[in-house]
Amino acid sequence: MNKKVCIICNLNCSRREMDAAKLGVYLQMNDYILVEDEKEADYIVVTSCGFINETTQMALEQIERVKKYSAEIIVTGCVPDTDVDKLKSIFSGAVIRNTELEKFDEFFGKFHKFKDIPDVHDMAWGNMYFCVEVSRGCPENCSYCATRWAVGKLHSKPVDKCVSEVNAFNESNANKVVINGDNVGAYGLDIGESFGSLIEALPLIENGYSALIDSLHPKWLLKYYDSIMNVAKKNTLGMIVSAIQSGSERIIKLMRRKVDMNQLKLAFLELKKLSPQLILGTEVIIGFPTETDSELEESISFVLDTKIDWGHLFIFSPKDGTEAAAMEGQVEFIIKEKRLNHFIECLKENDYLVHKEEKSQAVIFCRKEVCMRNKDVDNVFWAHCFDTICPNKVRQEELLETYEKTGQIASSIQ
Repeated sequence: MNKKVCIICNLNCSRREMDAAKLGVYLQMNDYILVEDEKEADYIVVTSCGFINETTQMALEQIERVKKYSAEIIVTGCVPDTDVDKLKSIFSGAVIRNTELEKFDEFFGKFHKFKDIPDVHDMAWGNMYFCVEVSRGCPENCSYCATRWAVGKLHSKPVDKCVSEVNAFNESNANKVVINGDNVGAYGLDIGESFGSLIEALPLIENGYSALIDSLHPKWLLKYYDSIMNVAKKNTLGMIVSAIQSGSERIIKLMRRKVDMNQLKLAFLELKKLSPQLILGTEVIIGFPTETDSELEESISFVLDTKIDWGHLFIFSPKDGTEAAAMEGQVEFIIKEKRLNHFIECLKENDYLVHKEEKSQAVIFCRKEVCMRNKDVDNVFWAHCFDTICPNKVRQEELLETYEKTGQIASSIQ
């Protein structure tokens, strides 16, 4: 009788979601049955996220919860590397790290080996998304980041393989392709290529606004700016997410993410001028050690001055073992919350919608115009942004109807 496997993957991380999707294909090819009911399973695979302490806690609670079942539990994802001691304190079973996924063969590799399974492209985001993972791993040394321990060294796909996968997207029914990687801008450093040469080689459709470049470090955006600009002016890019993390050059130097913020601001503004429908997204960390109120204002000003379309706000989460967690000048949580609420109010005053995620406690924000006019533009990522801030389609229609009648809607989206 074929054994049953339940994969738990309640994440907001597209990279680990794709690992879980590939695992599902691998299991089915080896004659295992995938089930959603944990009680039915012979094996439970928990895909964990250690991005911030809140997501780690969620993963630990999931592991504790499923320990009551008779199934053999396997923990994978980032927590085995980002939070070693916390995991060991509650779990002594099987662990498979992101960098050693081939060890699933020790449990399930009856007919096919994990390394022989091609990358999957279907995303948990929906059937209109197609993922092209161009690389794995991260060569950066950000002072606050524990995830780099979990993703390992950089490994890039050959350019022709990436081109082939984008061609497969063009022939599919999907209308959004996510160009993905743990650090997508570092693509090619290990194989004598570059992100600039890659993005110009990809066969993206002109005026299609079909591509999302995810997790593009600002330094790579500036380094390969000419190539990105060449592609953007053809309206092939629908969205670029480039995490500034702070508007203060002193803070980003402490983060080990040093970049010329004035140059970055000009680049963002020029990209929007070249391709007005292009969505620019970012992330901001609030309350990094030694951050002052005035440095928070620099972050707020950067977002407002560049009219960033979409983004995430995170309260600084000190991860054990990182340089930032050991820094002097840790900001008290009550002050971090106060600064987060101030940032939110500034966004609302400038026609942004905001929504607090239940899973990560991150705040998502988006320009009101992007959400309310998403049906009037060619760029499908305007609707994508509305989906992230208001996943309920019925609620979306209610908001659109209210806005059409009154020209106003509440800035906080529940």
